[in-house]
Amino acid sequence: MQLLPEEKLILACIKINPSSTEIEQINGLIALIKNWDYLTKTIIDRGIGPLLYKKIPILKNSSLPEDVKLKLQQAYYKTFSRSTILYEHFRRIATEFTSQNIPVIALKGIYLSEWLYQDIGMRQFSDIDLLVKESDASKCLSVLREMGYKPANTADRNLSHLVEEQFDNDIVHYPPMLLNGVSIEIHIKLHRKTEQYNLFVPIVWKNAIPVIINGINVKAMNNNDLLIHLCLHLDKHVCGGHVQFTCYNDITNLLEKLANEIDWENFSEACRLYNCEKIVYKYIVMIYKYMNATIPIGIFRKYGYLVKKRDEQLFRNYLRGYKSETAKLKLSAHFAYIKNLQKPSNKVRYLRDVLFPSKAFMIQTYNIKNNSLVLFYYPYRLYIGIMGVINHFRSKIRS
Repeated sequence: MQLLPEEKLILACIKINPSSTEIEQINGLIALIKNWDYLTKTIIDRGIGPLLYKKIPILKNSSLPEDVKLKLQQAYYKTFSRSTILYEHFRRIATEFTSQNIPVIALKGIYLSEWLYQDIGMRQFSDIDLLVKESDASKCLSVLREMGYKPANTADRNLSHLVEEQFDNDIVHYPPMLLNGVSIEIHIKLHRKTEQYNLFVPIVWKNAIPVIINGINVKAMNNNDLLIHLCLHLDKHVCGGHVQFTCYNDITNLLEKLANEIDWENFSEACRLYNCEKIVYKYIVMIYKYMNATIPIGIFRKYGYLVKKRDEQLFRNYLRGYKSETAKLKLSAHFAYIKNLQKPSNKVRYLRDVLFPSKAFMIQTYNIKNNSLVLFYYPYRLYIGIMGVINHFRSKIRS
């Protein structure tokens, strides 16, 4: 797969601690850059701008234009400022949960930004994800309400209520709780029942390790579960058509940090336990190929076949900012839900609510400024749904 020098540079900047050889590679790529506007916009949009900014002191003095350095600096301090606010919210919430004997596993950004990146300005994240035990969920929500957080306005409740009723309250996380622009998601699971894999929450809790985040004692996933979870989370976004490139950054740097610690046989056993070996290793191989992540060559030889040409083309598209319109309907999940609904009337009701949801949902989803235009968006949604179904079955035939 051919990449532009700008794109190669973006990927080369992902590692937190590049080797001397990789630093020279970055310097060499900088000399080839012709379109600085494309490079700057893309690297910041993909959440990699702060990672390049922190490398400036170890690059050649004349490597980057001054206006590019300024934009990268702004991206770093914007991330740092937002993260500072999020970490203060986390500190207050975790302190309150701890005082009420509620165990918490910190997920993704709130854990990785401090522990993995060791600089909260280098890893973008927009909300706080916390895994709690199902038996504690109601108490957690009550605590958050007492602290001033309020449930987000979920416009599509008619659809989600039906799903929850039919799937034995198959809730992964509750509606976000908001305060002063900060969103808290309380998770009780890590994915829906309809996924082919099963990241067993009781095992995740059993494996969890004690950590300190912003001075507060909480828990985090152990390294195997963390790497698996990050790969599955990335797969969800890749299949959903809207990739958060921080997922690639996280996996790359986690593989670097654990390069001498991973017991690959033990890791493979964990993948098989969760029925996700092919999915996880596909992304590990992809990241080895394009981010030069450190993995044993035997892993690449064993699992390299999992990465197909269409996977690589899709990766390039996402690197360039591609977002799938058909993904807004989350087709794979919808097909799974419809299959599991028992009553034909519920199947019809489900399809109706997906294709013709509430006015409030349409306004929120399509960012409609003029409410009188809402009706014109329903044919567009129906068209997207039809094209999504066609593409869904095309992909099934190709695979």
